[in-house]
Amino acid sequence: MLENAIVDSLKSALQTWSRPDVSKGAQEAEALRAEFVARFPLTSWPNMSVDSYALGLTTDGGTVCWWLEFKTRPVASMSGGSSSKHLVFKGSGGDWRYPKQYSNVDEAWSAVRSGFVQLFDLAAQGNFDEADSITALVGAAALRTKALYMYFPDDLVPVCSKGHLHHFLRTLGEDPSDLPTIRANRRLLAALRAIPELAALSTQELGFFLYHWADPRSTVRVVKIAPGERASEWSDCLANCYVCVGWDDVGDLSQFPTKEAFREAFREKYPYNGHESQVSRKSNELWTLMELEPGDKVIANRGVSEVLAVGTVNEVGYVWRPERQQYRHTLGVDWDTSFACTIEPARGWATTTVSKVPAALFKAITGGAGSKTPIDVPRVFLDIEEALERRGQVVVYGPPGTGKTYTARRASVWLLEGGSAEPSAADVLEADDRFEVRERQLSAGRAQSNQLWFMVANPSHWPWSNLFSDTTVDYGLGRLKRNYPNVRAGDLVIGYESTPTKRVVALARVTSEYDPDAPPELALTLEPVARVNDGITYEELQADPILALSEPARFRCQGTLFALTAVEGDRLLSLLAERDPSLTTVAAPSVQQLTRVTFHPSYTYEDFVEGFRPAQTGNGALELTLTDGIFKRVCEAAAADKDRRYVVLIDEINRGNIPKIFGELITLIESDKRGLTVRLPQSGQEFAVPSNVHLIGTMNTADRSIHLLDTALRRRFSFIELLPDSDLLEGATAGVLALDVFLDALNAKIRERVGREKQVGHAMFLRKGIPIDSAEAFAAIFRFELLPLLQEYLYEDYKELEWLLGGVIDAESERVSQLADDPETLCAELANHLGANATA
Repeated sequence: MLENAIVDSLKSALQTWSRPDVSKGAQEAEALRAEFVARFPLTSWPNMSVDSYALGLTTDGGTVCWWLEFKTRPVASMSGGSSSKHLVFKGSGGDWRYPKQYSNVDEAWSAVRSGFVQLFDLAAQGNFDEADSITALVGAAALRTKALYMYFPDDLVPVCSKGHLHHFLRTLGEDPSDLPTIRANRRLLAALRAIPELAALSTQELGFFLYHWADPRSTVRVVKIAPGERASEWSDCLANCYVCVGWDDVGDLSQFPTKEAFREAFREKYPYNGHESQVSRKSNELWTLMELEPGDKVIANRGVSEVLAVGTVNEVGYVWRPERQQYRHTLGVDWDTSFACTIEPARGWATTTVSKVPAALFKAITGGAGSKTPIDVPRVFLDIEEALERRGQVVVYGPPGTGKTYTARRASVWLLEGGSAEPSAADVLEADDRFEVRERQLSAGRAQSNQLWFMVANPSHWPWSNLFSDTTVDYGLGRLKRNYPNVRAGDLVIGYESTPTKRVVALARVTSEYDPDAPPELALTLEPVARVNDGITYEELQADPILALSEPARFRCQGTLFALTAVEGDRLLSLLAERDPSLTTVAAPSVQQLTRVTFHPSYTYEDFVEGFRPAQTGNGALELTLTDGIFKRVCEAAAADKDRRYVVLIDEINRGNIPKIFGELITLIESDKRGLTVRLPQSGQEFAVPSNVHLIGTMNTADRSIHLLDTALRRRFSFIELLPDSDLLEGATAGVLALDVFLDALNAKIRERVGREKQVGHAMFLRKGIPIDSAEAFAAIFRFELLPLLQEYLYEDYKELEWLLGGVIDAESERVSQLADDPETLCAELANHLGANATA
């Protein structure tokens, strides 16, 4: 029977996974699989030629191995590793490669082909248990798994990696130890078929769902493990290439068929005074030894500030060593003592034997030596990316303090840096200051002025260079006089010189506006902004696909003052900045790749799309002017820049009136309607939402349940839930209060009384991403943040508050008791009441 946490995780994943949306992909995968079977039927295998099978050959329609690895990748991936996984193949030099036990390619192919025939015969008889034991196919686990799935899709799931199979089984609470690939696959399928919520899914759909729910494709895990109290066992660990921990009474971990069975035994031996949160936390620490895989990193520590070594988990893995007097649980590790050092105290290490190590701390310890420092890309980022690729927009929702905005901001920057397709994109997550700098770069656009202008000067009458020597100039009326009344102080002007220069040479700014009563020669006053080196020429203006439609290009620069649209202005400024980097700050686009807004009850369609808004005229009066909203400007910029993503981050999306704010665009944001146009009712313009525009919203479920959202919004957005994550508080203490255990225990009681949507988030106890570490800091949070929130949840019912928080509440007098006046006493009382004592 699955643990409740696993069931909740599955149900939550199903809520954010749309079967109709993946059905098309499943149908396409099935069509590819059927095409493969038609091209290479089972009956063809006994007489198949090596030329029809092997990778590295060019044949009409492709070979078996080409189809398995490349053509049918949507069915199941077996990418990675070398071509040797195909057993027989042609190398890049044209020579045949095959296992060394064979003397020539014919002998090798004969044996491999017979192995496949035997494999398929066993599968046809339903005897999959022996499929991993065929001698000729040893060393080709992914190949034989993929081949079996292609012909027997109802009997396996489309997962070929042994590591991935074991990951999914462990996530389901199963123990995959010593299970070979095909048997692990069959075990996984059986486990999935036993889950009622998944019963209707095809195996192809199950494959898609597994990677949506618990994608194993992540970075290296890094943990610290203390080798005995005060590192008492370190010399033995170093000499024997392992690390050891206690909790010996529970016995050999490999004897337990599931993690749940292990936890039951752990609870019996180590009840922690009946406090389930402590049992869960400490049992998870010990079980980590079963979950770590070869390649993961381990830091051996003594106390909170001494690093003894950094090691790499080896193939030995977990071993129970009964011959040891104590600390019999061991994990094989290859140690490197060159990283031994003293660090700033990691306070969480004082109360944990095994705990996660943040990427920044790992880098500080290793100095970035060796392989690239592992930077953890949170699973939720991959979920957001997948949701955006599928739907185009997503809402991140959850209780207060779960890091919704924090997550959305970082996911947005990671996506704009390339996301999962660009390994270096994770570098921006390495440190907060690095992230914040990049976020500013991606979002700090040029101030949105009323207009950007293109002004032409004849150098025989007045060259633009005079502006820089004279510091200001009064510019007279010229042709196209209709534009002059629209100029406003602060507008940016692109200065162009006509024949013989025929090039942009300057940037200027308007300092005084057009006065119809002033003499014509005093129409405008300009001040210099920057000289332009190697500016855009007339020929380049005419040749650019965006600028060719602009006023100056259409009028062949025959005039004085031309209007540029926001997209045309951004395009021209970006071209100038590419040629002259000194213009970068001046020539920033008005719309950057990342735009952040906050919805509220007064936010309108006019703010978001377009509408008439008051604007000051040159004589100080107000007039209504049709103004583009922020989303319209982003879409126009993205349409002119189709090779880059644009993200609109909407905080508090549920606080706005969604149907009114989006209007007719609620249809255009659908993924299959991107690019379609509608005529906007106020401007009459044809408008479309480009496919490279993504929307990420955040929503607090304590304010409003997801079920109460507008139906149109729910149909068009994907939804990803963020729940409290006590792991982020692992090892952190406030006085004697273990913050992670406290949060788990408190939320268990909250769920019982008012529901899961009103839990308390981990972020309440973080400051700049770091857990608080003093009783005083906790007491301030308790009195001014946590208690008011709980009072609201429980409608000022002090009996309920006393049940929730214990002696720190005086229910009879309906007030906080005197125990809360002293921070240390407050922490001690809560620790005792909720079983969260760090010293237990």
